[in-house]
Amino acid sequence: MFEAGFHESFSLGDRKVGPGEPVLFIAEAGVSHFGDIAIARDLVDLAADAKADVFKTQFFDVEEMIAARASEWRDRLRPRNLTLDQAAEINERCASKGMLFMATAHDPSRIPWLEALDVPAIKVGSGERSNPGFLTELARLGKPMVVSTGMYSASDVAEALRACRAGGCDAVALLHCVTAYPTPDEDVNLGAMDVLGGLFGGPVGYSDHTPDHAAILAAVARGARVIEKHITTLFNVPNAQDWKVSAGPDDLPQLVAAIRRTEKQLGHGRKEVAPSEMAGQAWALKSLVAGRDLPAGHVLAGDDLMAKRPGDGIHPNRIDDVLGMRLKQAIAADEPLAMALLERAE
Repeated sequence: MFEAGFHESFSLGDRKVGPGEPVLFIAEAGVSHFGDIAIARDLVDLAADAKADVFKTQFFDVEEMIAARASEWRDRLRPRNLTLDQAAEINERCASKGMLFMATAHDPSRIPWLEALDVPAIKVGSGERSNPGFLTELARLGKPMVVSTGMYSASDVAEALRACRAGGCDAVALLHCVTAYPTPDEDVNLGAMDVLGGLFGGPVGYSDHTPDHAAILAAVARGARVIEKHITTLFNVPNAQDWKVSAGPDDLPQLVAAIRRTEKQLGHGRKEVAPSEMAGQAWALKSLVAGRDLPAGHVLAGDDLMAKRPGDGIHPNRIDDVLGMRLKQAIAADEPLAMALLERAE
């Protein structure tokens, strides 16, 4: 069920997404501005100060997104909207701070907003599972797509990828996600990133809904190329859930720094002596030394030698090269063997 034809890497604005590139960190403000432009500005500043790559929010019209029978959800989300002019201000604020601006359009009425704001990529929320027509419509905007896959099965992922391709989009990143606020440890299931990677050839990442940072760092270590984390400046807000899984002023900078540190620790992947290990070779490795006082003219046998630190002499893996050779001069117990002290026995 492999969906071919997707790019292994692609550009998202001035950022690259894919193997060998830095992890793209998306600070997901969502509706944590609660419709207040002042709070939205603070969220942008929080993300920028933490060195996020992307600031993201969400656009919707509650009447278009939610059916009338779910009036409680309509009432809950109605005030948590920005106007297009306010979104444009936030977009400009992000640009002034060297940060990309993205948004999720939750209903067709907000697709023109994405066009007007010229977002560098289209973020698709997990709620669009089994809604391929909408994904195809988004794909026709001609931008890369970042698709969250909370509540998806593998067949749902395949359907979403086909929908993206039907709209002409071949630059897609899939984010493993669990739509639970917060997500319990036993449901995080980071191994599902491997499944996503087996379904197509594009970048895979992780959108986090846990209350701390452990799963994010584990996802980076497993090869996530994109990380998304909710952010907020307000906690313990009644009738809201995102704050339960959000990073804030006290920990967002530390999270981004920890991701960068984890990337650095992953390294180049070759198994070789690291520069910092060079000095350690002398004291940590072992050399062949005399196991007892040995006279000049002695022909070396296996019980004459021992392997001991430091490693500044002949390494033990060369013992077969020296057995049967004759000592030119006496050496005392624990003294290192050296090729200059040896000659071939007659």
